[in-house]
Amino acid sequence: MSLTGVKICVILGIITAIGLANGYKIDPPIPCLNTSDCRSLPALKSDAFCTEGICMCPRVESGIEICSSINASLHETKISGPLVFRVCKHQKDCNFTGGICNTTNWQCNCMKNYVPSSNNHHCVEKINFEDPCIDHNQCAILVTNSTCSNNRCICESGYHHTDNSCWKMAKYNEPCTKSQECSHIENSICTENMICGCAAETVLSTNGAKCLAVAKKIQDECTESIQCTTTFEFSACVDKMCQCEENFHYEYELTRCFPNREVGDECANNYECYQIEDYKSDPPIKSVMCNSNKCTCANNYTLIEHKCVNDGLKLFSSLSLVSLMVAMYCFS
Repeated sequence: MSLTGVKICVILGIITAIGLANGYKIDPPIPCLNTSDCRSLPALKSDAFCTEGICMCPRVESGIEICSSINASLHETKISGPLVFRVCKHQKDCNFTGGICNTTNWQCNCMKNYVPSSNNHHCVEKINFEDPCIDHNQCAILVTNSTCSNNRCICESGYHHTDNSCWKMAKYNEPCTKSQECSHIENSICTENMICGCAAETVLSTNGAKCLAVAKKIQDECTESIQCTTTFEFSACVDKMCQCEENFHYEYELTRCFPNREVGDECANNYECYQIEDYKSDPPIKSVMCNSNKCTCANNYTLIEHKCVNDGLKLFSSLSLVSLMVAMYCFS
């Protein structure tokens, strides 16, 4: 290109830039000193010529007309680079999938319900997050921090999908700004201290995948023992129910599990002394008590075969035995 041609391109660039900056659709004439100035521009045909300082171009359809400065100044952009966003003047300049020539900014854009592909060489259809995908941008433009993998939109590594967004996955006890960052752990929240933790009255499961409801009373339903032990010491989840551990019993008055202490065992208080028969009634009776740090039969109870038996029951048992013997004698 001649020096004059370079000057022409610079002038055209300035004129076009000023016009576009002010929102005008302009296509100013191409100035020239002679015909060689016109024919030195790659966008103009070899039959272009200079008349009265302006480049003229023969057209089969309309005869001779002023040459297009847009074609001349932006020719290189039109024939190279990505197809989406390149300069256009006619729809045929954007002849790719989903492409349309936006005559407001003279640029190839994607038509409605389409988005640019990752390499900007064509447009791909907009989709919902659950729909099959073929290009990264179908997901990333829809939801930040997502990508297309195996024809499915998924969140990028370190993110999880909730509330139609991909949120950072904050680990348990790690800093957070929103509860959505913690929600990959079921029932967890971003606490007042801005760390991921379990909501009130829940506790983290053994595998760290969810926060489980804490047992409020003995015999509440459970899936893991930690639901029981958080509330009741010496308890466990047995048959999906919170119960005291083996060799422990539950005292409803104190809502605690106490170790079983039989008659003759050392004890610290009455609640430790235990006899299984006492708990077959509701409410449980108390036949054993702690006396001088040793479990003994309570008042009105007598030790018979290592069991504390109510004196009234003992008398009833004796009378029953006598009655039985009399009956046997009479009918013999």
